[in-house]
Amino acid sequence: MIFIKHFKTVKFTRTSIIIWLLYIFYEVSITYFLTKKAAPFFDYVNGYTLNIIIFYFHSHFLMPRIQKRAIYIKVLSVILELIGYMLFKYILTYIFFLLHLSAVDPFVFTDTFLIQTIWRFIYFAGLSTGYWYALYTILQAREIANLEKSKLLDELKHQQLGKKLIDSENAYLKSQINPHFLFNTLNFLYNTALQTAEHLAKPIMLLSDIMRYALTETPQSGKVELIDEIEQIYSLIDLNQYRFDQNLQLSFDVHGDNRNLKILPLLLLTPVENIFKYADLNDENNPARILLKIDGKQLYFSIQNRKLKRIATGISNGVGMKNLQLRLDAHYAGNYSLQINNNANEYKFELQLKL
Repeated sequence: MIFIKHFKTVKFTRTSIIIWLLYIFYEVSITYFLTKKAAPFFDYVNGYTLNIIIFYFHSHFLMPRIQKRAIYIKVLSVILELIGYMLFKYILTYIFFLLHLSAVDPFVFTDTFLIQTIWRFIYFAGLSTGYWYALYTILQAREIANLEKSKLLDELKHQQLGKKLIDSENAYLKSQINPHFLFNTLNFLYNTALQTAEHLAKPIMLLSDIMRYALTETPQSGKVELIDEIEQIYSLIDLNQYRFDQNLQLSFDVHGDNRNLKILPLLLLTPVENIFKYADLNDENNPARILLKIDGKQLYFSIQNRKLKRIATGISNGVGMKNLQLRLDAHYAGNYSLQINNNANEYKFELQLKL
């Protein structure tokens, strides 16, 4: 149908007018050179007007509609087109004859007139068919090129979107504090703590490792080793245990082979961080549970915890969790499922992901 839309509109540009004038001049000149005779002016008007009409009718109306039809429909359509052309030619020529604008009476010179009419139809319909196939080929090639270009642009936009998302997240984190200054300060505190308060050295080192992991430039692929992400979860838990004198009721269990697998950085660390903001970690009967299962390249990650009673609105829906959803959509579309059950007393986070 797209080709019919292109062929419906006939544009008589300056170039097409010049081409037709040159063609008419060529035919008239050859005919005069061979016969030494010239037909009346209105015979030329009559003949070439009909020939130009049949040329564009055949290429812009008939051919687009019969190109995919059965052969008998094509043949029948061309025969009907020929009959219409002949009737119109007879009527128009006879009108010109009655008005004394032409010396040709089609009903006197019937055989000759019939043969010439059929021949001119075949000639111009053939030219028109070739013209249509040329246009069809050009338009088809253009459509294919546009589709390929559109596909490439979509892929490029998708890649750029993913990269921009990662860059924006890193830029957001880095904008909060100068990493160079932060790490120098943490190193100073760590070295000082080793000499004056050794029990502070380990938490400072844990904090330094977590911040370095969060702020370090990611590889070209945008992913890190899964085992590194797991280690940062352990570090975050240990750091908070130091904050609360090892009294937090929390467990983290890992099952399956997590080697040689990659994941987006902070994808698992972000929801774990929310535990220390909104979970009740003092209830021995209802400890917070973090579970990670690996089966081949299939990852299952869940968090379940009781909520602090002072948290009436549930787990935060701030930048961290929104970014998490955006990153999952950008990098794992169709390869993940995320369920969050959040009621007045309990919060449960479940992520299934194909790495």
